[in-house]
This record gives sequence, C-alpha cells and structure tokens, in this order.
Amino acid sequence: MTTFLRLAQTFTFYIFIGLMSPAALAQQQISGRIQDAAGAALPYVNVLLLSAADSTLIKGTVTDTTGAYVMERVAEGSYRLSAQMVGYQSYFTEVFSMNGESHRFPVIQLQEATTELGEVVVASTKPMIEVTPNALVLNVEASPILQNGTAHDVLEKAPGVVIDQNGGISVKGKSNVLIYLDGKPTYMSSSDLLRMLESMPADNIEKIEIMDNPPARYDAAGNAGIINIVRSKKAATGLNGNVGFNLGYGEYLKASPSLDLNYRQDQFNVFGNYSYYYAQRFSNNNIFRNIPYLGDNDPATNTTFDQSSSMVHWVRNHNFRTGADWYITDKTTLGVLVSGQAGNWNGDRENLTVLGGVYDNPYDGLTADNRSRHSWENMTYNINFKQNLGEAGEIILDADYALRDNGSRQANDNYYFRNEGTTTEPPLLVRTRTQTDIDILAFKADYTGTIFSDWGLESGWKTSIVTTDNDLDFRTFLENDFIRDSLRSNRFQYDENINAGYMNVNKKWGERWQLQAGLRGEHTYSKGYSVTLDSTVRRNYFNLFPSASLSYKKQDQHSLSISYSRRIDRPNYGNLNPFEYFLDRFTFERGNPFLNPQYTNAYGLTYGYKNMVFLTLNYNRTTDAITQVLEQDEASQTTYQTTVNLNQIKNYSANISAPLPVTQWWTLNLNLTGFYNDIQSPFSEGEQISKSRFSYTTQAQNTFSLPKEVKVELTGFYRSPMLWGLFDIRPQYQVDMGVTKNLGKFKIQASLDDVFNIRKNKIIIQQGDIDAYINNKWETRVFRINLSYRFGNEKIQQARRRGTASEDVQQRAGGDN
Repeated sequence: MTTFLRLAQTFTFYIFIGLMSPAALAQQQISGRIQDAAGAALPYVNVLLLSAADSTLIKGTVTDTTGAYVMERVAEGSYRLSAQMVGYQSYFTEVFSMNGESHRFPVIQLQEATTELGEVVVASTKPMIEVTPNALVLNVEASPILQNGTAHDVLEKAPGVVIDQNGGISVKGKSNVLIYLDGKPTYMSSSDLLRMLESMPADNIEKIEIMDNPPARYDAAGNAGIINIVRSKKAATGLNGNVGFNLGYGEYLKASPSLDLNYRQDQFNVFGNYSYYYAQRFSNNNIFRNIPYLGDNDPATNTTFDQSSSMVHWVRNHNFRTGADWYITDKTTLGVLVSGQAGNWNGDRENLTVLGGVYDNPYDGLTADNRSRHSWENMTYNINFKQNLGEAGEIILDADYALRDNGSRQANDNYYFRNEGTTTEPPLLVRTRTQTDIDILAFKADYTGTIFSDWGLESGWKTSIVTTDNDLDFRTFLENDFIRDSLRSNRFQYDENINAGYMNVNKKWGERWQLQAGLRGEHTYSKGYSVTLDSTVRRNYFNLFPSASLSYKKQDQHSLSISYSRRIDRPNYGNLNPFEYFLDRFTFERGNPFLNPQYTNAYGLTYGYKNMVFLTLNYNRTTDAITQVLEQDEASQTTYQTTVNLNQIKNYSANISAPLPVTQWWTLNLNLTGFYNDIQSPFSEGEQISKSRFSYTTQAQNTFSLPKEVKVELTGFYRSPMLWGLFDIRPQYQVDMGVTKNLGKFKIQASLDDVFNIRKNKIIIQQGDIDAYINNKWETRVFRINLSYRFGNEKIQQARRRGTASEDVQQRAGGDN
C-alpha cells in the first residue's frame, strides 16, 4: 500500500509540475542527495524549489534510485528547498540565494512520520520566533494565540516591542518605529495607528518582521528600525477562497467576519478580500499631579490634582482590497489595485478631578463628560508594472493616488463643585470639530540586476507629494450659545515633497562571506502654514543615508554578521499640527509646528549557532530626538502633552533567542531582550535632562503538539521597569493560552489572553516641577474563538503580493484602515 501511495504521489507530482509555466532561467543548477535516518538512499522523493518571498512552487524534481536529485536552469533569486515523501516528515531548508553559481546541498535525512497519514500539504511548521540575518521574525500563523486576536495584540507580544495607551510603539527601548504593510511603509499618527492595529484581525497576518538596520532599498525613516506586517496570502490562483469568523468577549463583545476570493483564467487573475471589525472596549485611568502653588517649590504647599476616569469606546471598520493582474507574457505583468477603509471610533469618557493641598480656586473639583466621535473614509488607487529582463534583471514601476477624509467631533462638559456649599464658577462647555483632508501622489521605480557579472545590484527612485488641510473649530458656551474661540480655532495646511534615490550592491564569496552596501539620498521640501495665525514654517534639506552589512557563515555551525545604517525620522503630520485636544479643563494635548527631523546612527552585530541560538547586539545614537513630554503652566494649573526635540538619546541593546526541544511533542522558545537608554538634553528654562535606565523583557512560548492535529500553546512575558523618553514605565506581565485543531479544510482556534487579568500600565513622570503618576487598566482578558474554511483549488501558484508607492507616507498622513 505504501509503495502504491508513493507511485501515485510521484505521478500526481509530475502532472502538477508539467502544468507550470517556465520562468526566465539562468545556467545554474541545484543538486544533492536524500537519505533516511539510517543513511539509506531514498528514491522517488519529491524535491520542491519554493520562492522565499511567498512559498510559491518554482519547479521540482524527484530523486533517482540512488537518492540523488538535480534541478537545471535555476533563475537567480532567493529560495527554500523542500523534500516531501509519504511516510516521512517534510523537510525545509533555510532561505538561500542563487547568484550565478550552482548550489550543492549537504545530504538531507528525512525522519519517519510518527502520526497517521492525512492530507499531504506543502507547508512547514515554523517556530513562533525566528532570527534571520536581517530581522527577528514573529510567525503569526504558527501560533493559535497570536492568530486569534488583532494586529495590536500580536505586536504587544512581539519580543522587545512596547505599545503605550496612545499607540506609540518602541522596540528595545527605542521609539519612532516605522510600520510597514507587505514591505511598504504606511505612515500614520500614533492615535490613528492604534485604531488601525485594533481593527486588523490577526488571522489576516502571516508574520511580523522586526528589522534593526534595513538596507538602502527601504526608506531612511525609522530610527528604531522597521516593523513589517506581512499579510497572509490565503487565496491561491484558480477558483478558491477562504471564509472566516472571529468572535471574542472580555467585558464586551468583539466580532470580525472576513472573506477572501481569487480567480485565475489564462493570463488574467482577479482577487479581492473584505473584512469587517467590531469591538467594544473599556479603560480606567487615574492621574495624580503635584503642582507648586504660585511658584512655591515647597512640597507642603503644593496643589494636588487627583483625576480618575473611565471610558468605553466602540470601533467599527470596513476594509476591502481588490485588484487584477494581467500576465501579458511570461516576463511582463500589469496590475491594478484598489483598497479602501471606512469606519468610526466612538468613545464616552467620564472624568472626576479632586483638588487637594493648598489652593485658592473657588471650587474643590470638577466632573467632565467627554464624548468623542471619529470617522474616516480612505481610498488608494495603484497601478503596477513588472518587467523581467532575463539575465539583465527586473524592473518594477508603481504609481499611487490616495485620498483620506478624516473627521471628528468632541463634546467636553466641565462642571465645578465644592465639597460644602455651592460654587460660583460657571460650567465650561466645549465643542470641537476637526476635518482633515489629505491627498497623496507617489511614483517609484525599482531595478534589480547584476553588475561586474557576479555583483547583485538594486537601485531605484521615488517621489511623493503630500498636501494636507486641517481645520479645527473650537467653541465654548457663552451667553446661551456656543461661540467660536478664535485663539484656539485654527486651520493648518501642510505640503511636503520628498525625492529619493538609492543604490545597493551585494556580493557573495563562496558559501561563507557575503557583503551588502548601499547609499540612499533624500531631498525634502515642506511648508506648514497656519491660516489663522498667518505663520509659515518651511523646511528644505538633503541627506545621505549609507548602509552596509558583512556576514560570515561556517556551514551550519556558526554565523556572524555586522551592520550599520544612518536613518531619519520626520515628524508626523499630527505632531506638527498646533491643534489642542482636551481631556478636561486641566489636561490637554498640543502639536508643535517647529519640530525638526531626528537622525540616528545604528550599529548591529548578530551571532548564530546552528541556526537555532541567536545573539544580537545593537547600539543607536539619535540626535534631535523626537520625544513626547509633559509641559506645565502653574498659573493656569494646566498640564499638556506635546512633542519636542531632545538633544540626544543613546540606546544599547542585546537580544538572545533560542528554541529548546524538550520532547518530541513539547517545544520551548525563549527570548530575552535587555536594553539601556541614556537621555541627555537641555530642556525648558535652562533645565538639564539627565536620565538613564537598564531594562529587559523576557518571553517564553510553550508549544505542545498533540495527536489528531491538535496544538496547544502557553506563553508568558515580563517587562521590567523601563524608560520611554521622560516617562518611567513600571513592570508589566501577562500569561496567555490557546489551542488549534485542523479538520480538513476547516480550522478551529480558541485563545484566552491575560489569563489572570494582571496586565496594567503604571507611569511616573518627574521632571523639573512636573510630578505626575499615571495608572491605567484596560480590557486585557479576552476569550476568542475563530472558525475558518478554505475552499476551491489550492494547488496552483498563488497570487502575487504587492505593496504600493504611497504606503511610505500614509502612516504619517494618518488614517484608520
């Protein structure tokens, strides 16, 4: 029976390979031998060459009676090799490159399968955390816990990543991270990014890549590096699709249905997906502040403000993405893509502030009711052209036009009270309405090829033009009507044009040494204009951003790589906007139109042992560091959050990652990150900031592979006290668990986040005369169950994954996708 299965599998395999269209191939080959665990040759093994980018099948062959295999005419590129045979565990190599030279693999030994035979699927079981020469990879599809939440939940569990309550993200203690989607940046303000992450289902994500020192082909933005969210390609070509439904409950309900469809006929491929996300959440906050009374620095005469608030918010988001590819020839592809998001975020907050200590206010406190309504409608149109030039390389052209329409309304009602008697202070009733319109036009061209016969070359050009128009209408209640406040109302217009060019070369010497070096130049012109204040801020600058890496590998035992890059972070459009956003009479947020870009020199070293244990060391030095701070006005007793440039921040970090196979059915993955932040800068009124702290995060993932395709996962993490700009964040910890079960084309997943409901956020801010303590508890314990069903033809090449030209400016533009 086993022999019959092997022959049938081989026959089917040959038919499948024969139907595939050949690509442009170079005169190079892949070869090797395959044995069983005892060292005996294995004939009739299916050997598959898979694309490293998306695991599509490039070509294949079958071993002969001696276990040998040869693949002729393999094109240059990055691949994985897989060996498949009935009765044996599937084998996958690490990613390797073909750069004009033939590649012979060491002998591959297949291990006998220990479970019942089921449907044969070309797929690998990856650990939740992997370390590659360029990135730390979090494989979302490998974890039932990660797959069963949102993108926000996934990032919070990523090693070294911290997300604050406002959506700010840091990696290894470094803020200003650039977020990518499918290899392309998507700029957003921190609040808009938070809403986007909260509304993106995690089961739409394949993996997350965390890159400390990206090469020159990536934009120079992101001093903490790049976090690349790679979305799943659930739809193969042919007629196929996937339907899923995710249901969650903590304190409130969460739900997310989704549908993916793909159809290919001859030279045309049409695809699309739609998802809807609904969630209701809560958070409780407490802020305690000491303010010197009339400038007196004696703590005994301080005025204290004890603010407590509770908020419930709802998010609803429709997301769609549809497009078509026309494979004009084997080497020429033309594609169009349209994507859009429409949704709203509504929040109701009740706030109580009690005054204490010494004060002469005609009231002892106030209550504030805050009702916020945010909505967005965003569209992006893309046209993409790809031309394979054979041995001369490849050209990709992209053009984008994006429209963003974001509006919000806020009602803030402040009522004062006395502990005894009544107050004469009238209520402060505030109404604000904001409208932000953003147009983005972007073009880019990328070329990949070779020079000097054996040097890889990447080069390209990119232009982006962004125009924004922000209008704030601020009104207070006076004389039985809401009157426009001309001092706080504002219209702010911002225009920006960035032109960038880059060149990156790489060279491999044998199987051990590899060099990569690149240079990127960017010219930026921007103009910020406050219509209300008749004030203009212009920026016009050009910068060069070099990058380089050198790696050495001694077979599969040891690997070592060193890297360097210079990077820039421009202020996002929200931070430049001088609008004020109110929490209550004493607390608000304000933009800063005079922010400068920050610059970072980043150095890295990575050592790997047997492709299992990895140690990474990094050093970053950032000048004009863009940092969130608190400012205080003692006369008005107000405290507001804003963004400023600090002189310099130094960051030292180390990360070690190791998978530990406890038994055949139990694997333990450990990850430990330590980092030291040192902040030195002059501050307001001649004050000097000098802060430093060592911090660490540790994460453990236990995976239990049980019979009948059941996987159980138990994970936990601990974050020590850490320094985030001027904010001292106290320890955080959490334990999660999950289970997944495959039933043919059905998949069932269940998870419980923060099993013991112990996750919370505590922050201490002590700088100059600012003395504040913040406690925050949000909905962290959530049970989720996810059901999915795949249908149609799954055994044909998958649709290509494409980014767009404008995604590098859309994160800074803001939006809620």
